[in-house]
Amino acid sequence: MTTPNRRLSLDEVLDEFFYSADKPTPAQVIRACEGHPEYRADIVEFAALWTAYEASSEPAEDASTSATHAEDVSFLQSFVLNRLHELDGKPASTSDLESTKRAVAALKGAKLARAAAFVGFGSNVLLLAKVLTTITNVPARIVKDLAEHLQVLQADLQQCLRPRVAGARSYSAARAPNAPGSETWESAVRALPVSEDEKKRLLAFQDGDAS
Repeated sequence: MTTPNRRLSLDEVLDEFFYSADKPTPAQVIRACEGHPEYRADIVEFAALWTAYEASSEPAEDASTSATHAEDVSFLQSFVLNRLHELDGKPASTSDLESTKRAVAALKGAKLARAAAFVGFGSNVLLLAKVLTTITNVPARIVKDLAEHLQVLQADLQQCLRPRVAGARSYSAARAPNAPGSETWESAVRALPVSEDEKKRLLAFQDGDAS
């Protein structure tokens, strides 16, 4: 049993949340977020991943089943975020550019890998890193999906990407920026060390028809 004066770590909070139910529900996610507001983003992300895992544990018989699972995850995220914004007294549609900047800056390590998988890049974190730093014409579908993953507005995310693709990337003001040259989506994909089939799949994101 923890003492009242000790602040729970993120792992302890997520463990407590995990063992509190058989599967996440919007009400349980909201209660966890209200109890530990400092870990809100992590709790919502954990709940979404948990929901996706629960859905994937059941063999999908057809494409419509997989789509239903994705809709369940999206619904959980949207419902919880909208409710939390209501509790804060701030509409969910309110722009929050600074929060978006912080969310983008936090995309490192495991978070970057999870985001890459969410937007359809598989384990290719290099491509997502380029989306954040050098690619000048990021496909709209990627911006939309990344905004959904980060739980931010798409318009805010686009503003955060623009200075980076213009070569002004700087995660630390204490050192001089080491900005790489800009590149197009096509040139970035073609330079990847992946198969030709994978390159074709990724290039199709420009048309919004990647599978």
